[in-house]
Amino acid sequence: MHASLGNDSGIERHRQMLNTDVLVILGCGALGTAILLGLLSGAPTSCAPHGLDANDAKVNTPSRFIACVRRNESADAVKRALKNSGSDPSNAVDIRVCDNVNAVQQADIILLAIQPHLLHNLLSEPGMRKALDGRLVISVLAGSTVHDIRAALEHSGTTQHQIVRAMPNINCFAKQSTTVIERGSASQHSMKLVSSLFQCVGEVFFTDPSTMDACTALCGSTPAFFTIVLEGLVEGAIATGIKSDDALKMAAHAMMGTASLILQDRQPAAVRHDVTSPGGSTIQGVLALEENRVRWAITRALQVATTAASKLGSK
Repeated sequence: MHASLGNDSGIERHRQMLNTDVLVILGCGALGTAILLGLLSGAPTSCAPHGLDANDAKVNTPSRFIACVRRNESADAVKRALKNSGSDPSNAVDIRVCDNVNAVQQADIILLAIQPHLLHNLLSEPGMRKALDGRLVISVLAGSTVHDIRAALEHSGTTQHQIVRAMPNINCFAKQSTTVIERGSASQHSMKLVSSLFQCVGEVFFTDPSTMDACTALCGSTPAFFTIVLEGLVEGAIATGIKSDDALKMAAHAMMGTASLILQDRQPAAVRHDVTSPGGSTIQGVLALEENRVRWAITRALQVATTAASKLGSK
């Protein structure tokens, strides 16, 4: 998967002149809050997105943020998360309840983090489409394509928008997200800016529109899949007499260490071969997994999640 910046458009110079100091998060729930906390830290977790020249990726990122929610309870949750993070967001974060349009008017970068089925309700708010005119819109809505969002925004004849579709995952909370950004028609400057934003919460990859739903499943859904594997290992360990807390930490560290080996260019099969000796205990466990078609179940889970992701925007 190679990184590729979007095509420069006729509004490139216009985008570079706009203020990028303020970012508004529309729908600051769990994912939006995780992204916000990463951005507040201000420090990218990697030098550059995969395949993008680091020397070509330096842009100014926002220093002020507006978090928009629908309920007071949600606002309180954002406040607690900010407090627990140990950061001092008093001068950097403004939390708004049911004030989306005014918030958008005060920012130039818009992060759509609402539930996908609420998109049209959001855009139907009086003045919202006009407020979004000329803004950079970053969507993390699973299943909602750039075409869908553009069609909804320009339904009433509004001006052209810079729209970038991205999919981070829940690991944003640990600044270990795997974020996939869709290559598209957004300007080079916009793509650089979006890349820099998501580098603050983890690793960044680029993909084509045709594989974005698959990447949504591979990067966004797999943390849930991994927890099922992890829980199975823990339950097996408990059955053999290991304490639950110890088993969880051991299994999690073993999983993390294996991932580290593979990220050092070790092939999964090679890692498995190295720990599987003839007649040993590991091969017996591997055969049990194969006998119960675990590999097939995981493959099927990803396929089903990909199909479901493609339909989320239509619900």
